[in-house]
Amino acid sequence: MPSYLRLAFAYLLLGWLAYNLYETLHWIEAYYCPLPVQDYWRIPENLADYQKFHLATLWRQHNEHRIVFPEIVFAIDVLAAHGRLILPIVCSFVCYALAWAVLSLTVMSDSGMSFYERVLAVLVAGVAAFWQGSAISLAQPFLLQWPMMQLGVVLSLFFVKKAADTSRKFFLVAAIAAAVVATYSSANALFLWPLLIGVAFLIRLSKPFLAALGISAVVFEGLFFVGYRFTGQIHLLALLKNPRYFAGFIASYLSMPFGGIKSPAFGEFIGLLLLLILFVLFALVKRRGLAATSPAIILCGYCVFCLLTVLITAAGRMDPGDASFTTAKAARYLSMPLMNWAALVLLYCWLSARLKWRILTTERLVIGSAALLLLGQYKLRSWQEFNSREFADNQMAALSIDSGLTDFEMMARIFPSPEFVAVNLPKLRANHLSVFYSGHQQALGQDAQQFGRIKPFPVAGEITYSFPVEHGIAVAGWADQPDPRYPWPWIVLTNERGQVAGFGRRLPAGFPAALESLKIPEKEGWVAFVNLAVPYHTISAYLSTRHGLERIQGTVPIPALQAATIDETGLPLRDVSWLMDSSWTRNGIPVPLHFGWLGGNPIYTTMTKVKARPGQISVEFPAPTNACVILPILHGRSITGAAAQLMDADTNQVLAELPLKIQDPLWATWRVHLNSTVKHLRYVATDAHEEPGQWLAVSTPLECN
Repeated sequence: MPSYLRLAFAYLLLGWLAYNLYETLHWIEAYYCPLPVQDYWRIPENLADYQKFHLATLWRQHNEHRIVFPEIVFAIDVLAAHGRLILPIVCSFVCYALAWAVLSLTVMSDSGMSFYERVLAVLVAGVAAFWQGSAISLAQPFLLQWPMMQLGVVLSLFFVKKAADTSRKFFLVAAIAAAVVATYSSANALFLWPLLIGVAFLIRLSKPFLAALGISAVVFEGLFFVGYRFTGQIHLLALLKNPRYFAGFIASYLSMPFGGIKSPAFGEFIGLLLLLILFVLFALVKRRGLAATSPAIILCGYCVFCLLTVLITAAGRMDPGDASFTTAKAARYLSMPLMNWAALVLLYCWLSARLKWRILTTERLVIGSAALLLLGQYKLRSWQEFNSREFADNQMAALSIDSGLTDFEMMARIFPSPEFVAVNLPKLRANHLSVFYSGHQQALGQDAQQFGRIKPFPVAGEITYSFPVEHGIAVAGWADQPDPRYPWPWIVLTNERGQVAGFGRRLPAGFPAALESLKIPEKEGWVAFVNLAVPYHTISAYLSTRHGLERIQGTVPIPALQAATIDETGLPLRDVSWLMDSSWTRNGIPVPLHFGWLGGNPIYTTMTKVKARPGQISVEFPAPTNACVILPILHGRSITGAAAQLMDADTNQVLAELPLKIQDPLWATWRVHLNSTVKHLRYVATDAHEEPGQWLAVSTPLECN
């Protein structure tokens, strides 16, 4: 290749790496949510201990892990950075980037390669490591344990090699310290110590240093199990009983993210091919006498550690009944296999240069790798888009809480137990942390013109959707961005008196799948929440721009029914007799507790072990004396052809249509206030389709508490 083309190719790779870095940082910012999500609710639970500097809290297990060092970062974020979760995300990206830098440094410092070959190898490895989908893992604050562990692994390998080459105690201490950080970030790094000792023998570490490393391994691995509680999630016998599935799990894990492009079989093929290439490269390294060199120690060491990680992950997470290997392909594991691809690229480029391959030259390998990465990363767009939905749900839940609501269905999007969230939210509010640091709750009920003067002309947009939630209303619509030079503005909801009744925004992670509508352009779509604590007859929406409040067309009327909490439900109505088709089953599937229902009342559902069957169920009963009734309902993923109505049994007038929302995971309890003229009620639920995921479940109507 002519020199000018070689230079152009290098600059092209540099530009691609810069683009991937920009996109990764962009998506990390877009996915950001200041509210704790999933496992991060451990931090609000420990808040009082952090404030009292109870160091024993750091020793508390998380599942099978000791996350001492990540938790130190979490505690600093709470105590010194307002619990905004920015510090853990920054640390996560920095650790990940430094791990790639250390891997790259081992190749850049090898004079056995030309400078051009070294640059090409490092750039294409960076393109692999910083694919924009890496943000799915790096943007989750609690997953700091993975990049922190990865950095500890590569640094310990780097420093133990330095200790052997220089005989300096500093490098040995640094290697041990890095291994300790890795071990007490994630339990997977317990396997790092045997790996380090094996490497020490290979590179002929001096006997005093080897003894110090061995004693450190015994001490820090033994200390790990002081007060340890075994979770029972490791099932070694399952690996032996299901060797075919075990191999598929390992291959699927290593194939990510590319294994997520097509079928499970495609992922298995990619992972097995990667394993084959790794074993061939390991054999070549040993056979050509390169096993004790720095690139071999660090690059092969990281790949071996990745293999050990997937082995222990399979022992605790694999489910032979899951033919799709869902657990192996979980986005939370993404940083490990992505960096493994980077290490693999560096390894075969380094070997090609050192062994002076004539056909598979470093340049050709880089060109081939770049072509495959370009195709793979292009194909992965839909996979990333699918996994982005979780972040949109998180941001929507944070927005509802920022508007002063505590809707259980919304809270279930950020933690499996909404009750646990409801208990710990007051801790964040009292300490002005997370969404409560600079939140909007204090503006509720106040004059909206504190956000600017109301402009006389509306912007292009409209309110297209409203849905009752507990103590509020979810609202969605679209609006053009007034000025593209500035961030998309917040939305202020007001009542007819101009008082602030809620807030909204265009969610940076994307429009929530649960609210998708042909009437809402995704890029202009916004979500907002009305807080019913502010009295109103109609609700209007305004864009809060630097020019003032700009009106969005449309209003939100008072809903015919409201969402009720479990605490607001009274006694079940007596003498209720259901009329139902044969397709309905009493107390069948779904299991009530799995969907948030804690009542002991009978449940009727169209769901069976095979599939749902279409049918109708109805019940007539006298109107409660307090003219208020609560109707429980649950449905599957699809709501096509599903409907539920409350009717006046004497006149057949429809009093309320129960709203059904896509991807609503919990029982909904709808409160309907009745006119005093209504004496008898009829509750009718219809399931008219047999689509996958289509079913309905109802339970006994309840009095309002």
